[in-house]
Amino acid sequence: MGKNIEKVKKLIAGVSGQGTPRIGYTPKSIQMRKEGEEWIDARGRSWKIEDGKRKQITKIPPRGFDKCNDCEKLILKTIDQQTYDRMGRCKYCQIDFEVNLKRQGKWEDWVKEMETKRWEAILAEYESEINSHDESKSAFDKTVAKAIGNHEQSLNEI
Repeated sequence: MGKNIEKVKKLIAGVSGQGTPRIGYTPKSIQMRKEGEEWIDARGRSWKIEDGKRKQITKIPPRGFDKCNDCEKLILKTIDQQTYDRMGRCKYCQIDFEVNLKRQGKWEDWVKEMETKRWEAILAEYESEINSHDESKSAFDKTVAKAIGNHEQSLNEI
């Protein structure tokens, strides 16, 4: 029998002479770091040990750039961010604002005004698209088209 068949039989039987050599593998070295210690890894990211856990040090906070215009609360939740993007308020301040409008009887007028503004924005966007298409038509260089046509005509004559 060949050597390979003997090796396979030994492997199936669970009998192995030497361990399989590992080429190119180096296990990760675990460095024990102290509380409050800061370091920079191989990728250039900064890390710090806080409360026994590794935390990445970033220059930008993850969220909370925006503040509600009414209550000055940081906008942290997704629903607050969506409401803030549309109205400039957190969800609860927007609800309070609309309830106050309903009490005063101005809510329907406010809704009509918001719809009007939305349609005006859509119309302005539409007009800008139309104007950009008109400008692109006038920017067409007819001399290039004539040169290509003349070249094709001269090829047909040959």
